[in-house]
This record gives sequence, structure tokens and C-alpha cells, in this order.
Amino acid sequence: MYAQLQKQTLDLGKQLAEQSYKAQLTALRGIAELQGLQVKALEAQAKANLAFLADSLEAREAEDVSTLWPKGLDFARNSAEAAYETSQQALGIAQKTAEQIGDLARGSVKAANDVASKKAAR
Repeated sequence: MYAQLQKQTLDLGKQLAEQSYKAQLTALRGIAELQGLQVKALEAQAKANLAFLADSLEAREAEDVSTLWPKGLDFARNSAEAAYETSQQALGIAQKTAEQIGDLARGSVKAANDVASKKAAR
């Protein structure tokens, strides 16, 4: 009886370790995808900032400065839209990762239920 209890405990520990590994791997993949998304967004924003700064530095007269207002408004609008789009993509990645971890948990519970029902049927 002790050997059976020990085997069941070891099997449960092994299953828990495997599921934890899979969940951690899934989470790390999601984090890596988020990091790549943020780096791309940061690069795009840096390019837009430098382009606007270059336009600003070329302004020497009052007329040039007055043409910067529409460019500044377009820059601000584009920046806000890009930030919103990036946040929506990040939310999608987080949701996908959470669903994958949930699928792992459901699979683990289903497997445990199947084993328990087989042993109860004996």
C-alpha cells in the first residue's frame, strides 16, 4: 500500500512539474512576443519623433513655424493612434497567452479526472 501511495505521489509531482513547465514556456513566449511588439512600436515612434524634430529644426521664419502646427497635430494624432493600436495588439497577445495557459489547465484537470474515473470503475 505504501508503494502505491508513493507511486501516485511521484506521478502527481511529475505531472505538476510538466504542466508548470508548459505554462511557464507559454508565458515566456507571450512575453517575448510582447517585447518584440513594444520594440517595433518604440522604433516607429523614434523615427516619427526624429522626422518631426528635423522639420522643426528647419523652421527659420514665422511662416515656417506656422506650417509646423498642422504637422505637430498630425504627429500627435498619429502617435496616439499608434499607441492605441499597439495596446490593442498587446491585449490580443495577452488574451491568447491566457487562453493557452487555460487550455493547459483544462487538459490537466481532464487527465486527472480520467485517471480517477478509471480507478473508481475498478
